[in-house]
Amino acid sequence: MRPKLSLLQAYLLIALLALFLTSLWSYSAFQNIERQNERIVEEAIPIANAASELFALLLDQELSVRGYTYNQDMLSLRQYNETKHALAETIQVIHELDHRHPVMQEIIQGEALPLINEMEMFYESQLALVDAGKIVEANARRYSGIDYINQFRDVDADIREDIDKIIQEASQRSVSASNSATWVIVIVVAIAILLLLAFVHTFRLERSKQALIHRSLHDALTGVWNRRAFDEKLERLWDETEESSTDVALLLLDIDAFKLYNDTYGHLAGDACLERVAHAVDKAVGEDGMVARYGGEEFAVLLRPHHARQSKEVAERIRQAVLKLNILHEAYQPLRKVSVSIGVAEHIPGLDVEKSDLIEAADRALYQAKQSGRNRVSMGKAM
Repeated sequence: MRPKLSLLQAYLLIALLALFLTSLWSYSAFQNIERQNERIVEEAIPIANAASELFALLLDQELSVRGYTYNQDMLSLRQYNETKHALAETIQVIHELDHRHPVMQEIIQGEALPLINEMEMFYESQLALVDAGKIVEANARRYSGIDYINQFRDVDADIREDIDKIIQEASQRSVSASNSATWVIVIVVAIAILLLLAFVHTFRLERSKQALIHRSLHDALTGVWNRRAFDEKLERLWDETEESSTDVALLLLDIDAFKLYNDTYGHLAGDACLERVAHAVDKAVGEDGMVARYGGEEFAVLLRPHHARQSKEVAERIRQAVLKLNILHEAYQPLRKVSVSIGVAEHIPGLDVEKSDLIEAADRALYQAKQSGRNRVSMGKAM
């Protein structure tokens, strides 16, 4: 005669079985969260960062060709070739990743690459004119490249919209996996030990999530905000200022002769220089605004509305802060230390302008600062 289980023994057996099954379920759910987070790191963030670099590289290319057309200097030509190489590498990275995202592939293949090819054909024709000695003809077309840049702004906006979709989809997958884990925790809440383990794991996942969010909005090298965070902040600030009729000010700053610095001291020293400059700029701006790495050696500072009218003073404070770093740059004569040129653009309420006009005005002012001898602040207004 087989012994019968008592009611308590049955309850204990059921509890042990439930603990075993829910432990397996819990482990599987948390593993799923880890997999989704890994997909964000391995797929979403790399393609987002690479696609975000396209517009900045095209801007660098435009400035280099424009400078070479005007001055026929080898530094501008070398900067153009380096930017062209970096652009090709970025496109290769996107090619390796965009097959997992059909919409991104459609935008890159159907819109971005044809326009980039047109731009490169135009730049090569400009270089050919200069090499042939047709300087007047080349200078007559010197600003034609801006038309391509303006066309690419719309493509860049589509790319960034798709980047947001990719990030959102990846985040939703993570949230969905997290929701499954939540149901597991509800089931095992009565089991004290398992509940404790679930909470420990949940805290670890939350830290991982916060780290992912921080990583997606900050530049990995310098630690300041990245281009995506800057674009989102500018969008919000622009809407707020249009409603409240407050001023907006944007500073674009570029490390002078940075390509020459890299050629002289190497890329590791260049990275260290970028970090020190970014830290100095961030400290100089403080609570007055937001500092972001705009691309390459270029940074953007978006001032808060109540500090917008002190934009020139803030820009001068930044310029002085970088000089005080005393970073040696022997090849950069006659200063022989790292400096920055800053373009400042202000938008006064009441003018019918767009965000792109503000950025373009700051870019023009930056170009003027460069052409006027570098290590200076140039003012502009969005018209």
